[in-house]
Amino acid sequence: MRCVALLLLVSLAFHGCSGESPRDDEDGPLRVEATGPLRLTDVSALTNLDIVQVSGSETVDHIIDSIGAGAAWLDYDADGDADLYLAQGATRLSPEGPPDRLLRNDGDADGDGVPRFTDVAHEAGLGDRRWSFGVSAADVDNDGDTDLYIANWGANRLYLNNGDGTFTDVAREAGVEETRWSTSSTWSDVDRDGDLDLYVTNYVVFDFERYPGRGRPLAGGAPPCVWRGLETFCGPRNLEPAPDAFYRNEGDADGDGVPRFVESTAAAGLLSYAGHFALDAHFFDADNDGDDDLYVANDSVQNTYYVNNGDGTFDEQAILSGLAYNEQGMEQAGMGISSADFNGDGRLDLAVTNFSHDHDTIYRNDGDGMFTDVSYPSGVGTASFLSLAWGVRFADLDQDGLEDLFVAHGHVYPQVDEGGIGTSFRLPNGLYRNRGDGTFDDVAAGAGSGLALVRSSRALLATDLDDDGDLDFLVTNLNAAPDLLRNDSPGGNSLAVRLIGTRSNRDGIGARIVVSAGNRTQIREMRTHTPYGATLPVVHFGLGEATRLERLEVRWPSGSVTALVDIEPRGRIELQEGPSGEGPAGR
Repeated sequence: MRCVALLLLVSLAFHGCSGESPRDDEDGPLRVEATGPLRLTDVSALTNLDIVQVSGSETVDHIIDSIGAGAAWLDYDADGDADLYLAQGATRLSPEGPPDRLLRNDGDADGDGVPRFTDVAHEAGLGDRRWSFGVSAADVDNDGDTDLYIANWGANRLYLNNGDGTFTDVAREAGVEETRWSTSSTWSDVDRDGDLDLYVTNYVVFDFERYPGRGRPLAGGAPPCVWRGLETFCGPRNLEPAPDAFYRNEGDADGDGVPRFVESTAAAGLLSYAGHFALDAHFFDADNDGDDDLYVANDSVQNTYYVNNGDGTFDEQAILSGLAYNEQGMEQAGMGISSADFNGDGRLDLAVTNFSHDHDTIYRNDGDGMFTDVSYPSGVGTASFLSLAWGVRFADLDQDGLEDLFVAHGHVYPQVDEGGIGTSFRLPNGLYRNRGDGTFDDVAAGAGSGLALVRSSRALLATDLDDDGDLDFLVTNLNAAPDLLRNDSPGGNSLAVRLIGTRSNRDGIGARIVVSAGNRTQIREMRTHTPYGATLPVVHFGLGEATRLERLEVRWPSGSVTALVDIEPRGRIELQEGPSGEGPAGR
């Protein structure tokens, strides 16, 4: 792990911190001219990640065939590099699918800048054969290693890391087995008691015998489902919704090393409204008050937004805040979510991906609990209109201090290739460069071999795989092997921050990190969630030409604050929360 010498360490402690993050320019951010092209290089052929992730039939005859399988970057063996968990689906003919994979990172043995991987799922006690979808990773029991939660059609899995390279499934014992069709999950310490709580998105009640696929009539002999003149499988509005679930972590009450969870969806105010078909959920501190709010992307109906009351309970405010619908007041088909302060005003904004012939949505956070749909003014609306999008990630690819936007594309209907309707089943992914004035340029066409790939893609995961200071990407694909994209964009200096919580949860999930460098102030939050997947608990900052940090501030979920001043960044900083908020240990 790359470390840094801290020249001066200052620690502050207080509770209930609120207010906006500082800004360098009260008149708004200035446009930044591009210094070089964004470039992602497809290096998949240099790895041994040629593992097809099965997900239903090739002809996508049922809705369950269309979602795809997720993945997670995690350092399961604590050796400092990123290992990979690949989920596997199944088919109607073989409902017990191939086993999920755990791929150990064995490093760059050939010296070509790309690591090789070894499948160690069997010896690690993994290899779930249920029909899997999303994967989340976090230190659930605060013991210093990363655990896994697998969202399945049927019973979910919670794999606790034993710390010796093996895992144990404790989902039933822990109370989070969740037997409905789950698509994804995410973690947050919503009540700030020092442990991580779990939100699980559930989609529809599905049974191959009860619900029609493509070419099969509906109940009562009604004709099969049709979209834009094409006969398709039936979408969620024709099916019964499965309500989401929230589980509050009560800790290891029995002293056996297994945390117990209590289903608390209604008690927390996270009401699951009738007719909502959830695909992704994202915690973020929308109102800068120190606790996590929650946004849920729902397919074909309004999205939901829950504001944390500060005590671990929530109020649903999607319509009041402007987050339920798009600018035209229309329901969309929410697929994936990412948050970032893309316009530099100190507030976290949202990107939400949607179905084809509808735009991906950029919601600008205006403060005072209000958001504005700026999809078309930002440039993303027009560019995204014909593409169906899934995974999404705000990320500063060229390390200029501005967060760009990467989107995974892929349709659900193979028959669109014959429809002449302006889109395809397999699509190139989307890449938008942040111009620094609240707008984005669509730069996918000239962004290297990684953006020339044509797939039906799903999950999108970022990590600095080659340890060169910028973010690389893994993209999962429907019934195909994943793609590994190395970031070769020219860029500036960078900083990676790793947190170790003591009063807060071990990974510091939910912490807000503010960096001031080079006349720019940036905010990030510690999250491991990405749509249908997870990544390492490391926060990346692009610093441009700045060679010193005037200030780095961490607001921990516990409410304590750590501040470092006058720092020379050299790649990575690791900070430990002080036992009473009085000071971290820095390396």
